[in-house]
Parts: sequence; structure tokens; C-alpha cells
Amino acid sequence: MLLALVITYQCNATVLYVRYTSNEIIIATDSKRTAETGLTVCVCKLSRIGNTFVASAGLAEYGAFDPKDFARQAIQSSQTLPEVRDRFEQLIRQPLIDVLKKVRSRNPARYEVFKQGAVINVVFVRFIDGPELAASALTPKDTFDDSIVLDSHPITLSGPVKRAQRISVGISKRAELYIDQPSFWAKGTVAGVQRVLLMSIEDNHDAGGPIDLVQLSKGSVRWFPREPKCDERSRRIDDLSPSCDSSKQVPQ
Repeated sequence: MLLALVITYQCNATVLYVRYTSNEIIIATDSKRTAETGLTVCVCKLSRIGNTFVASAGLAEYGAFDPKDFARQAIQSSQTLPEVRDRFEQLIRQPLIDVLKKVRSRNPARYEVFKQGAVINVVFVRFIDGPELAASALTPKDTFDDSIVLDSHPITLSGPVKRAQRISVGISKRAELYIDQPSFWAKGTVAGVQRVLLMSIEDNHDAGGPIDLVQLSKGSVRWFPREPKCDERSRRIDDLSPSCDSSKQVPQ
């Protein structure tokens, strides 16, 4: 059985799933993103910075704004993952509010979607002596004077747990029906998480592209199928980048 920690904060073009147990962390994302120009691109939503892995969903690059830059600064200037998460929130808060003001003016419908869920979901994980996770969902709210404030919804996990726990963003209702069935995980946890992603991508035309998945355990980091190569703006530049609109077949 899995315990849901963050329940379906919708970010239209992202599917993100984390499975946390005492022995391993598996984190996976899709790679499809719609750029400001309206073009579809394949990007790296899951990245390794030092010994920490960070995944994000929601608002991505907007002009010079890039959440990954704030994640890198937070990781480099903090020790524990809760400190990293809190520092990330401090660094990104005002730049994100400035961007949201532009989004509210230029695309009110998109801004309203962010208010109903989260503008940014971010997850930091690592496994040194044991599993560690710190995550946050940032939700914008309008104030009486037309300012924007951000509500933070933090999650922290450290060390062993009694049962598997999950964080998910953009997981489809169909996938949710299967996740808690023991048979769904019969081929192993990596295969199960891959099925969650593929099924959700099939059900959400805004998501897609190659799946990035990493499995962390003590003394081991394994990418499936392998770690992607990305440029400084997170664009995928390796040969694992077919069209992000390519169809996917859900394994049976």
C-alpha cells in the first residue's frame, strides 16, 4: 500500500511521480513542455545537482526566469534537504510573483489554473545513509489590494517508513485506480512507476516525450534507460529525444 502525501496538484503538461520507501526512492517525470512560443519541446524535468536530484512541475522558463537556477543555488548554499527546500522558496518567491503578475495580465485563464492547484511543485531527493525527501507546492493567491502572495505546502520525509509513500502530480484517474493493487507492482517497482507514467501520458495529451526515471538506494544510482543529456536551459540534446508528440503504448 502507498500513502499519498501530495494529492494530484495539477500542472497541465507534466506528469511527476515519486515512490519513497525505507530502501529506495524512485522519481520519474515526462519530458514534454510547451515553450512560450507555443512550440512543443523535450526538456529535462529531472536533474542531478551534486548528490541531490530535483524534479519540478508547473511554470518553467519564462524569459530569464528558470526555477532550476534557484534550485541549484539552494542546493549549493544549504545542508539538509528541508533547508534546501526552504532556501529555494526564499530565493524564488519574489521572482515568481513578478512572473505571475505578467501571466495574470497576459493569460488570465492560465493564472486561474495555477490558483486552483500549484504554480510550481518541486521535489528534492537523495539517498546517502538513508532516504531523504523534501518537497513543496507553491500556490498563488490574490490579496484585497491586487497583490499576489504564495502559499507553501511543504512535505518532509527522512529515514525509514512503515509503508511506501508517494508524491504525484498529473497522474491520471485511470492510473490512480491501479496504483494500490499489489498486482500492479508484480514486475518490480521500477516497472510499476514506468506504467504509472505511461498510462498517465496516454490519458493526458499535454504530457509526453521520453520518460526520465532514476532509482536511488544506498550506494546506488540507476537511471532508466540512462541519464539524459541536457543543455543549460534544460533542453534535451541526446539521442533519447524523439518528438514529444509521439504516441506511447502502455505496457500490459
